[in-house]
Amino acid sequence: MAKRIWITRTEPGASRLAAKLLESGYQPITAPVFEIDRVESSTPQLDTDLWVFVSTHAVSHAANRPWDKTKPVIAVGPATATQLESLTVRPLVPNRHSSEGIYDLIRKRFQTGVCVTIVSGRDGRKDLADWLRGDGYVCHEWIVYERKPTKLHVQASHFDAIVIASGAAITEVREQFATLPSVSIPVVVPSPRDAELAKSQQFSTVLLAEGASDDAIVNSLEDLFSTRGQHRRYSH
Repeated sequence: MAKRIWITRTEPGASRLAAKLLESGYQPITAPVFEIDRVESSTPQLDTDLWVFVSTHAVSHAANRPWDKTKPVIAVGPATATQLESLTVRPLVPNRHSSEGIYDLIRKRFQTGVCVTIVSGRDGRKDLADWLRGDGYVCHEWIVYERKPTKLHVQASHFDAIVIASGAAITEVREQFATLPSVSIPVVVPSPRDAELAKSQQFSTVLLAEGASDDAIVNSLEDLFSTRGQHRRYSH
């Protein structure tokens, strides 16, 4: 019987991953823990030297608003880069598809003092902005969307593994198992920071994928459900 994978990502990423998992022989169950709403906000009135898009939602919700596409752009990962390319923008992509990877890329390619605008969602991670300001960059945030919980109710017996894309989603998923002291269903997360959070919330089996791409998620699941690759399991 095909392994049942709960995809908690928001759309359209959830459906893209579901198609990849189906192709790889899994039974995907798409049930996002968040929905995405547009935030009405004006483009920052400043001379931005570098734009940073931290998600596909950031691109889609900024696409029809005015921003200077002649300046350098960074996309957090391949999916975000593909959306930017559809706007005739050629972004840089860090080796690590995370805030940490973006930070490393900026430090390597751009001198301190440049003005960086991070295009993101409300209540997302603030680490990147804090790191850049601490290093002497002028950093602003442009909030173009927000996440709202979908208030799901699921049963643990329905899944063999869970794919979780962010720290906020980890907390929402844990709420589904609030009556349990720990959660035995394996979870796949994209970053060490998310792995730490999942362990702290008593998920007993945490797999750290090599990024948030669909291929990375599938590879981690292959490791989970085979006798090889157990090194990907996260531990303190």
